[in-house]
Amino acid sequence: PNISSVQSQYDRHVMAKHSEVYPSPEELEAVQTIISHVECALKIVSDQMDVPKDDTENTESGSASGDSQDRVLRGVMRPTVTLLKEVAERLTEKLEESSPGTYTVSQCPVDAAIAVTSTQSILTLTLHMTSPLVREEQGKMRTVNDPPDVLDRQKCLSALASLRHAKWFQAKVNNLPSAVVVIRIMRDLCNRVPTWAPLSGWPLELLVEKAIGTSERPMGAGESLRRVLECVASGILLGDGPGIKDPCEKEDVDVMAAVTVQQCEDITQSAQFALRLCAFGQMYKVLGMDYKPAKPRRLAGAGGKDDTTYAPHVNLQTKRSYGEVATEENEPQLNSKQRKYLKFQKRFQKKSCDMNAVMRLNQYRPGLDYRLTSQTGPVHEPVFTMAVDLNGKTYEATGPSKRAAKLNVATKVLQDLGLPTGSESKLESTDTEDESHLTAIFPIQQILQGPILTKNGKNPVMELNEKRRSLKYELSAETGGSHEKCFVMEVEVDGQKFKGRGSNKKEAKAYAALAALEKLFPDDDDLTNTIRNPAKKKVTYTDMVINVFYDSSSSYCPNFEYNVQFLR
Repeated sequence: PNISSVQSQYDRHVMAKHSEVYPSPEELEAVQTIISHVECALKIVSDQMDVPKDDTENTESGSASGDSQDRVLRGVMRPTVTLLKEVAERLTEKLEESSPGTYTVSQCPVDAAIAVTSTQSILTLTLHMTSPLVREEQGKMRTVNDPPDVLDRQKCLSALASLRHAKWFQAKVNNLPSAVVVIRIMRDLCNRVPTWAPLSGWPLELLVEKAIGTSERPMGAGESLRRVLECVASGILLGDGPGIKDPCEKEDVDVMAAVTVQQCEDITQSAQFALRLCAFGQMYKVLGMDYKPAKPRRLAGAGGKDDTTYAPHVNLQTKRSYGEVATEENEPQLNSKQRKYLKFQKRFQKKSCDMNAVMRLNQYRPGLDYRLTSQTGPVHEPVFTMAVDLNGKTYEATGPSKRAAKLNVATKVLQDLGLPTGSESKLESTDTEDESHLTAIFPIQQILQGPILTKNGKNPVMELNEKRRSLKYELSAETGGSHEKCFVMEVEVDGQKFKGRGSNKKEAKAYAALAALEKLFPDDDDLTNTIRNPAKKKVTYTDMVINVFYDSSSSYCPNFEYNVQFLR
């Protein structure tokens, strides 16, 4: 599978998971309704509790929820329990006026918050009370002027930090495509997997923004999620890593300071394992869902009907098996020329072969019976004769093998019927030459393996040389690239020119001689050659016995008898 298909697979599963965790339209409408009602009521309460502008002390009371809806109350002092109760009572009255019996308001002084619960749903909106004065006096000692029932300072500081985080989110994350989707997916991961739980909240938003914001190009949801996992797997949370700094604080604060070293190592290990699953096309396991195949794409076909195309499940495998590696190691080392030849050979092996004469004749008249009628010639260069009957007529042809003879007889039948043979190849011709001097059809031996022979089983050049001495062959054309040369040889016999083409000069010369023989000596056979060339006088042998005698005075006088053969 290619990179684009893998990325589309990531996006498909991520968006499917996002549709599962994203609230339904009814839930979104319920959230929007409670926020709108509480915000309007808080605005009225703020206007009623406002004091003149010349007051020296100001206190802010805001509402903060999952959607960061805030409202500042002016004209009051530092956030105290008394102020919290007053705001809660006034808020209850205004909500009863606008939506009677719909909301229940409860006070939470320990958390410095007011909880508004809807009776029509399970939604609860939490309003945190705080003031900027709390942050300004953070490093100072508590004075005697502070009210005795002042709210918890740390809770107020956390509420102020939430306000800064909401403003930062609107300025940074909303401009990044797919960042909000990835944050929702990562929140679901933190809720499902306990290992990721310490990363939820503000650290998660910073991590996603840092991973996606540093990319040099826009990314889809699936690729963005994988980039976040790669960022965690690289060790950003470990002790020797860069960590995640809080951009909303004046000091250099690490948001992961409260997380232990072991928890950071567990999160990093979990991210590395998730990346391995993604590499093998199993991101759906990381998302905690079943595999979702690609939806069929409907394409309009030629007949007006829709053709449905299914995308198969792509299973990426980055590692090779041991057998493949062992096979590659056992292969011989090839040089560049040999590798180029193998590449060229494999490329041409993919091309489908054209139909030969036997196949074409079988399509026209299936079930023909080819029979071998004779076999002549020497053992090293036999000549086979095949015959076939069609429409009451017998066709015969010869060849250096049974297969070649069968192809020749099929070609002869197709030519007689006026059908294409599948082995025709026209020779190159010039305007000054007569087309009758050229052979329009190459013999079937040009396609097959084996020597080029005449119907008498002889080499065409040698047989033509027996009939016409001192012939001169000339190279008339040379075409093709270095890897696929084509030569055309020309010979003049009895005032007529004949051409032959082949992959080398020797082959082209043989086809030129063969064309001349078929044109000038079509009826020549072995019987004619026998008449023209009478048999030589046979040689006989006579046995003669010669007795050889030596002188009797010789110490060794054996009798030798020689069997001598003389030519008569």
